[in-house]
Amino acid sequence: MAKITFNMNDFAHKLYKVRYESDDIARKAVREGAGVVADEIRKRLEQTISDEATGDLLDSLGITPVDVDMRGVYNAKVGFDGYDSKGVPNQLKARVLESGSSKQKKRPFIRPAINATRQKVYFTMSRVVDEEIKKILG
Repeated sequence: MAKITFNMNDFAHKLYKVRYESDDIARKAVREGAGVVADEIRKRLEQTISDEATGDLLDSLGITPVDVDMRGVYNAKVGFDGYDSKGVPNQLKARVLESGSSKQKKRPFIRPAINATRQKVYFTMSRVVDEEIKKILG
């Protein structure tokens, strides 16, 4: 015959700890999910730009800190910041590559990266949440 012992107070304390640390868990999950997208964008951008590129656009790719909006939704943005060595905004350069212009054919790299990583981001974020909760619950 098997015997199971369950301490409700200990379990309630662990659940409280999960709730207490939920903000940190969510921020970590979103940050890692954004990292998956940023890595794929970087890879596709490296394949898109020419060998003569200065590297300014690649260097400007980054992830914002995770924030929470008024509805309690956690967000991080992956994008380009600053200016290149000639004073051109890196966001503009990325937009022209992605969408094209009257003088340049479009070479999309952002939207394909997002589409390619959608499932991986979901699973990465789920994994992080599961791992963090398991650490707390023991």
